[in-house]
Amino acid sequence: MLASLKNGMLLALQFFTVLPIRREVRMERSDITAMYMALPAVGIGLGGIVALALFGMKEFTDISSLLTAFVIVLGAVVLTGGLHLDGLADAGDAFFSYRDREKRFAIMEDPRIGAFGVMVLLFFVVGKIILVAEIVEAVPLAAVIAIPFAARIVLLILFASVKSAKTTGLAAYFQQHANRGKLVAATVVYTIIGAIILVLTTQWLLAIAVFAAMALFAFLYGSWCKKHFGGMTGDLFGAGVEGAELVLWIVLLLLI
Repeated sequence: MLASLKNGMLLALQFFTVLPIRREVRMERSDITAMYMALPAVGIGLGGIVALALFGMKEFTDISSLLTAFVIVLGAVVLTGGLHLDGLADAGDAFFSYRDREKRFAIMEDPRIGAFGVMVLLFFVVGKIILVAEIVEAVPLAAVIAIPFAARIVLLILFASVKSAKTTGLAAYFQQHANRGKLVAATVVYTIIGAIILVLTTQWLLAIAVFAAMALFAFLYGSWCKKHFGGMTGDLFGAGVEGAELVLWIVLLLLI
């Protein structure tokens, strides 16, 4: 059990962050399940680094809100190696091609980025920087940590509830070998604990809004993926994380 949890955390750091974990890690069913169960914890770590950077810039520098927001957004991209943004760009290229499903899969597998992918990335990143800049002076640090945490709970929900669109690929392999029951249980536990902590550190309305928006986004995005792609792919998982974070920043903007 402990070995699987350790392997799961190492796999989560290897696949979903830029940290240089230079070792081969076992990938049995229990390890893959533990990897996904570790993702919200990884989100806390990523959010903690971003929150610490935000605190330092607010307390010890006089840089503008816009530059602070740029550093925050850039830092999040660097910490994940741009993995989820890459998925967002590929998903944008595929969806806006308006081609059949198989052609969309081929577009997502193409390592080159198309015009639609560039436009999606541009609007997304600029929009996120503007959102963060609007509230960066007032946002609670606990909420900054909660955003990547909740976005990765979305990943758990999608992984456990939406089938793979393909039978090949790393995401499909992971879905075939993970214990979905344990992922559902982890989702419930993480959500309850996260909501309680956010209530204690911010306010109850903010906590309810964040986790309600998280659940609603997961449902709507999962339904959209099933309708247009027949299920999930690795790129769609990545786009889901980025989309969830953007939605949660919007929630903070409306409430703070």
